[in-house]
Amino acid sequence: MGYEISLGISWRELERIAFPANCSLSLFRDKYEIRLAEREVLLSPCGLRANEDVSVLILRYLIGRSKKGYNPLGEWISIKETTGGKLFCTNFTRRAIRPLVEWFGQDPEELTRILREDFAGRRVEGADVAVEVEAFSSVFVRIFFWKSDEDLPADATMLFDRALTEIFIMEDLTVLLTILAEDILKAADIRKSKV
Repeated sequence: MGYEISLGISWRELERIAFPANCSLSLFRDKYEIRLAEREVLLSPCGLRANEDVSVLILRYLIGRSKKGYNPLGEWISIKETTGGKLFCTNFTRRAIRPLVEWFGQDPEELTRILREDFAGRRVEGADVAVEVEAFSSVFVRIFFWKSDEDLPADATMLFDRALTEIFIMEDLTVLLTILAEDILKAADIRKSKV
């Protein structure tokens, strides 16, 4: 319900820029079909309608990529470093980062296994655990995780290339990263239930 206005604006914008009638793309582990004439974003291959937050994110990505392109700068930033990000940082940390830290605090290598096996992630330099996963085509998110020690509790952060702020506003970026955190926790829960 809360995304109706954003969805309407995004569909109209795609029509205005003469976007192809149908296309498909991947967002992390899932594939989606975008049908402009029907104004639908569908999870592929099952054909279920995507959640509204995912639909808005995908549409804004397509609009931004069509209008501005995406040329990574190699400068990795966090939500805190985006316009308005400091205001949302506490809420984002509560919704996305804290659950990851609570789940993987005792076994951060399990986070690595999940990201590598379920998300086709690859290790990168940094922190105790650092893995890069592909969000959209050629758009990467890096997750850095620090184990607890005698002085500090476990902690984590998610980084993305600064160029992504040309496509997404800060709120979209928090949705993107929260979707990733939720997907990681779902994958971890599935693995746990199989043990």
